[in-house]
Amino acid sequence: MSSRIDAGRRAGLNIYLLALALACLVPVVAVSGFAAWRTGAAYKSTAATRLSDTALTLASAMEADIEGRYTALSTFAALWPLTTQTGELVLRSSRFEGIGLDGEVEIVEWDHGMPRGVHRAPVLDVAMQAISRDMPAISNLVPGRTAADHRIFLALPEGDGRQRAVVLAISPTQLIRTLQQRNEALGSILVAVTDGNGRIVARSHDPERAIGKRAPDWEKLEALGTDSGWFEARTTEGQSIILAFEKLQSTPGWTLVVGEPLDVFNARWQDPLLGLILGALFAVALATVAAILIGRLILRPVRALAAHSMAIAEGQQPVGLSAIPSSSVREFETLRLSVEAAERTMREEDRLIRTVAQAGALMLWRWTESDGLIWVEGWEKLTGMPDGEALKGGWLDRVHADDRQRVLDVAGRQVEKRALVDVEFRVFVDGGRWLWVRGRGGPVFDDSGKVLQWAGVLEDIDARKQAEAQIAHMAHHDALTGLGNRILLRSRLEQAIAEAASGQVSAILSMDLDRFKQVNDTLGHPVGDALLCAVAGRLRATTRESDLVARIGGDEFAIIQTGAPQPESAAALAHRLVEAVGAPYEIDGHVVEIGTSIGITFIATADIDADEYLSRADKALYYAKQDGRGRATLYEEGHMTDEINRLLAKFDKLKRRHQDAA
Repeated sequence: MSSRIDAGRRAGLNIYLLALALACLVPVVAVSGFAAWRTGAAYKSTAATRLSDTALTLASAMEADIEGRYTALSTFAALWPLTTQTGELVLRSSRFEGIGLDGEVEIVEWDHGMPRGVHRAPVLDVAMQAISRDMPAISNLVPGRTAADHRIFLALPEGDGRQRAVVLAISPTQLIRTLQQRNEALGSILVAVTDGNGRIVARSHDPERAIGKRAPDWEKLEALGTDSGWFEARTTEGQSIILAFEKLQSTPGWTLVVGEPLDVFNARWQDPLLGLILGALFAVALATVAAILIGRLILRPVRALAAHSMAIAEGQQPVGLSAIPSSSVREFETLRLSVEAAERTMREEDRLIRTVAQAGALMLWRWTESDGLIWVEGWEKLTGMPDGEALKGGWLDRVHADDRQRVLDVAGRQVEKRALVDVEFRVFVDGGRWLWVRGRGGPVFDDSGKVLQWAGVLEDIDARKQAEAQIAHMAHHDALTGLGNRILLRSRLEQAIAEAASGQVSAILSMDLDRFKQVNDTLGHPVGDALLCAVAGRLRATTRESDLVARIGGDEFAIIQTGAPQPESAAALAHRLVEAVGAPYEIDGHVVEIGTSIGITFIATADIDADEYLSRADKALYYAKQDGRGRATLYEEGHMTDEINRLLAKFDKLKRRHQDAA
């Protein structure tokens, strides 16, 4: 029943035919869509370029108009008598309108650095620029005698030590007239000019509503940081437009902008794209109808074949191959004839697949008692060696020598019991390393219950093994220094106690650092941690590989020395440790000097437990600190006491001589 449900969730033939039709249509639709998109993009670019060219042309015209006013003002200044008083209104627009002086003209004078005539700061700054640079200058929109206007300044020759400039006041109406004359053929396109403060100084449409107002998207224009360009913006009336702009070079930040309504701009490319989408939908609908009609022609034999296969999959006996109707399509008839052959091999393959599925999947293998490994898939991927190398007994040559016999024993027992095999071992792989794997498999039976072969997988478990080893290491080692911890120390101590029963004497040295707390308190815990790591490195370098070095507290360490003659070895090691730990350290730019005190006891009998041995070593350490630190003291009583005390005294004497010589 579950098989039927699963099959019902799969797509039918009509769906695949529809997918085929769509697969044929999608490239065409995609190419058409891409072409439409590129066309729209090209139109956008062309329209934007047209607006930019218009802005450039009008900007040139506006600059030419301003340049003409500069020239007319210069001519006027050369011909007008210089006896005119400062601040006097020289002329009005009606007198010289024909030569470009259609505005008010007056004189600005500086007397001993103080301006006279014009007192408005923005205008005064522009006048100063004109006089200091000895060239014409124009101001932003400023209050005039009757309304806001612009000022053109032209420096005059100095007379009697006075600096003077002639000033032409231009009203926005004059600039608007210039725009309207140039804008007659532009239709719905909006043209405007903003001054350096972002205020509109001229506008082709409804100028009386916009003059003096700040352009809505002035900050967006300034953020572009370029002298020309285009972007989406809004007008003072709130209408969305595409805006092209051009900075005027002869003005203080003036900008000429040309805009077109956004809906007009977008309609030019959106309409063709909409038509393409409708056409594509119609093509998809047509392809769907065609797919359904074709599907009906071939679906009947396919359904019969599917019902037959479903019966086999569910373990039922189908009602013979005659239940599948013949087809005029050659491929379907060939398929019908091949079902019988496929059914014969299906049961054997199904048993193999089920066995492998239960064992997992990575490297697949088949094995028989007579021929060994007869087939393998994935050996090369796992080991880097050809699959053929693993056949018969070749795979055993790459099994670790310590694991080989165990693998053979486990496999032999499970084969004898005809049960599942599950064993972990190491194999040598490409790169010169040993890889942990897990071999799992089981017997494959025929219909009579006879074992045909064994099948299974070889699974890479190296990452898990590494993680287990890391966890085991962390459980027995100090996280900061990497030395052994209390757990490992106690385990090795108990081992040494057991060995003492057979007459092997070991030594345990308990030690802590002198003046470490002072370093930690003055230089901080990071320096203290770094110092502990440095001490750990010196302890490793001073001891043998067979000795255990453990950190058992903040600055407390312990060493178990085994397999060495005592008491000489313990005394010599204590001397080396005092010398090594007492040498200066350089930690994070600080020179640090500490020392160590050591307590020694010998593990010579199994009659004393681990806690007592640790207690004796700690007491000996306490006596060492009481005797002045930087020395080793023995707790032990018995025949070795005098000998080791003599050795320790000898080492102390050598240490003092070395210090005196230094």
